[in-house]
Formats: sequence, C-alpha cells, structure tokens
Amino acid sequence: MPSINSHATGRQDHGQHDEHPVKMGLHGMLLFGSQYGLFASHLPMFHQPHNAQVVYKLSFADPKIQAEVVKGIRASANSNDPVWTIVPTTFDLSLLDPKHPQHITQLTVDVVKGHFERGGKMQWQAQTINVDKMELFNPLPLESGLVKEANNHYLNLNYQPNDKVQFLVNTLTSRPDADHIVRLDEVQAPLAKTIILAAEPHLFNTEAQLSSVLPAHTSVQRIYLELGELK
Repeated sequence: MPSINSHATGRQDHGQHDEHPVKMGLHGMLLFGSQYGLFASHLPMFHQPHNAQVVYKLSFADPKIQAEVVKGIRASANSNDPVWTIVPTTFDLSLLDPKHPQHITQLTVDVVKGHFERGGKMQWQAQTINVDKMELFNPLPLESGLVKEANNHYLNLNYQPNDKVQFLVNTLTSRPDADHIVRLDEVQAPLAKTIILAAEPHLFNTEAQLSSVLPAHTSVQRIYLELGELK
C-alpha cells in the first residue's frame, strides 16, 4: 500500500489572497453518507493550515466508484469502525470557500477505509470528486482562551427532509472543542437545520443526549469523535 503522509504536514500560510488566507497542505477528510448520498468533513485543527471546519456534499465522477463507496460505507455503518476518509492531493483549503474568487468544485482524492493516519486501508487512488454543495465553511480562530457559548450547535445534514438516514455535525467554535459527527437512522419526521443543546459540562453531547431531543425511534450512532487534535 502506498505510504500516506501525515495530516499535520503541509506548508504554513504564505500570505493573503484578498481576505482568504492561503491554507496549502495535505487536508484529510472524513467521508460519510448513506444510500441517499455522500458527505465529507475536513479533519480540522486549531493551527494553520488546518484551521477551518469544512463540510460539503460530494459525488464521485466515476459512477461505479460512487456505488462501491456507498456500498462500503453502508456495510461499515454498524461495525466497530465506521470511519472512512479521503485524502486530496495537496491543495489550498481556502479554495473550497464559495466566496473565494478562485473557488474550486473538484478534487482528486485517495479513498481509505478507516482513518488514513491510523491504520486505514487504501481502497482507490486518484479519484475525482465533485463538490456538489458546501454545507459549512467555518474558519477557526487560532487564539486560546476565547469565551465559549453555553450551547452546542449541531448542523443537520440530509439530501431531502424525508431521508431516513441523516447526520449531525457539531459546529466548532474555539479551542478546545470536539469534532463530533453522528448518524441518524429511522428518521421519521423533518428535523431542524440546527439542533441546539446545552454544552455544559462537556464539549459535545452524548448520543443519548442527542436522542432525547430527536423524534421517537430515531437511532443515533457515533461515526467520529476527535478531541485530541482540537485542544
């Protein structure tokens, strides 16, 4: 299997392009989804060049790869390791911002079953993905000690309001924080675009806490939780 470089590597910001700091580096991303479609979430940190939470809908240019990825993610959904990741070739993350004058909507990625830095297995290389819709482009502050909000805000992701499978992504604010993404199964009613819960005393809400504010019979399963990279 070809070696995969560390997510933490990559050049630091080299300057400004208008109001968009350059974020050139190797930007690994969580890949998740269901039969309804696929999403990616950049694995963020509170240091350059990775200080942005970026979440978007995507599709593979090759429909056969799209079908195989969806099949693989669905097969992993109820396992002890539901994580899949993609690793784009080195690029400037700020170019995914829809407000950037040189905004891009395609990436070339390797697809890894598991976390690409933590024993994941390469599945496909050099695949083209289309960025179909940016759901969140959230620059993260570099400062420490900023006052945090009293609530966590979970962004709801779906393709259609009546999708039976949907996802919640904890919206990051300032360090320390929690990159927390969960899968919702058996969704029986449209959900609010943002689910708000009290944050105290933790940086994220447990699956049981999330379940308590969702429609009855909704199953909540953790896909990803990262605390160490966001201290």
